[in-house]
Amino acid sequence: MSLDKKTVARRYARALFELVDADNEVDQTYQELIALRQVFEDNEGLESALAGVQMSLDDKKALVSDLQQGASQYVKNLIQMLFDYGRMDCMVAIIDEFERRYDAKNKRIHADVVTAIQLDKQQRDQLSANLAKRFGANEVVLNESVDPEILGGVIVHADHKTLDGSLSSKIKQIRRLLVR
Repeated sequence: MSLDKKTVARRYARALFELVDADNEVDQTYQELIALRQVFEDNEGLESALAGVQMSLDDKKALVSDLQQGASQYVKNLIQMLFDYGRMDCMVAIIDEFERRYDAKNKRIHADVVTAIQLDKQQRDQLSANLAKRFGANEVVLNESVDPEILGGVIVHADHKTLDGSLSSKIKQIRRLLVR
């Protein structure tokens, strides 16, 4: 029976996280994994090429060696193990799951923020501080986008919740009340 990618990612990420946490190497490993994920995102098809049959074994080994260059022993071992077990196509999923665990340990949340105009640094810092307080987080990572259609205010998607303080939704709400 073959395991799905999500199950594989959870198992590998948990094992790696527990190992580096015990050795106080979580932050260093996290930074390395984020850089490694960027390599996979910048080179679309790298995961499937390393897991597939299109490339020769020698070419795959050379790529794996390049990926391991300059990495800590933990990350080198992870890359090698995934290659040896034919699970290179799970690399990004494992890194994503490791990041989820890192975020939970550090009380860090990611928030998708939609505003009508681009926020300046002061507004961004204020919003981040307010969201941290509201969600009980130590840090909030904002993923910002601008949508003039919301007219004003802000829409936040964070921690499986949506906070809609946009003017467009308030106008719709008033319109619904008036129609009654």
